[in-house]
Amino acid sequence: MSPFLIPKRPNTASSTIWMTSLADLLALLLAFFVLMFSMSEIKVDRWQTLTETLGNKISDHTDLVTKTGEAEKNMSMVSEPKAINIAYLAHVLNGKKEQSPLLSSVQIFEADNKLIISLAGPDFFKPGTEKEAGNVVEVVRLIGDTLRHIRNRVEVYGHTDPDPVTSPTAKYKNNWVLSVARALSVASELKKAGYIYPIRAFGMADSRFNELAAIEDVQKKYAFARRVDIIVQESAGRGQ
Repeated sequence: MSPFLIPKRPNTASSTIWMTSLADLLALLLAFFVLMFSMSEIKVDRWQTLTETLGNKISDHTDLVTKTGEAEKNMSMVSEPKAINIAYLAHVLNGKKEQSPLLSSVQIFEADNKLIISLAGPDFFKPGTEKEAGNVVEVVRLIGDTLRHIRNRVEVYGHTDPDPVTSPTAKYKNNWVLSVARALSVASELKKAGYIYPIRAFGMADSRFNELAAIEDVQKKYAFARRVDIIVQESAGRGQ
């Protein structure tokens, strides 16, 4: 027989004898843990105290939600970061108003934790148009020059007088569209002045006209109805 022709051994199944030892080891471990558990002693008094404490805590929390409709930590989940103090900003803008004659007709006041800068009166918006009268562009730029240094959220609300748009050639078909155009016009000037955060613009049409009921002079009332309110919120503005 040639030394290079070595006969091949027949294939045999691999041995599984090790599984027997593993099964014995697992059985011994199981018996050990069962023995440890059977020898352990539950502290009944501690267990009862724990169950009563957890039960009372869950019950109190359930009662709070049932009776008041709110949980303890609801507000912390929706709180928003604050920016510059509204009262301080009002002080700054009023100081600027005293120094600039252009801002003399601008109304600046606080309400509901907001700062309202109102461009209201005959010096601002002409009837039926979003175009500003007089030096309103410069007025908005002066306001924007201050707002560009803050992080507060800014919203702009446009308003109109109650007279409906009747001209078939009018640029804006109704007061709602006109009020939005006025808000967007002021928001655009604030952006040009350097305010970097998004500005929300809203059209209110004449929905707030009844708030001017104390003004007896009709022409003056209508002039104040054609306005734009810049609302500065306490919360910080969103990013670009």
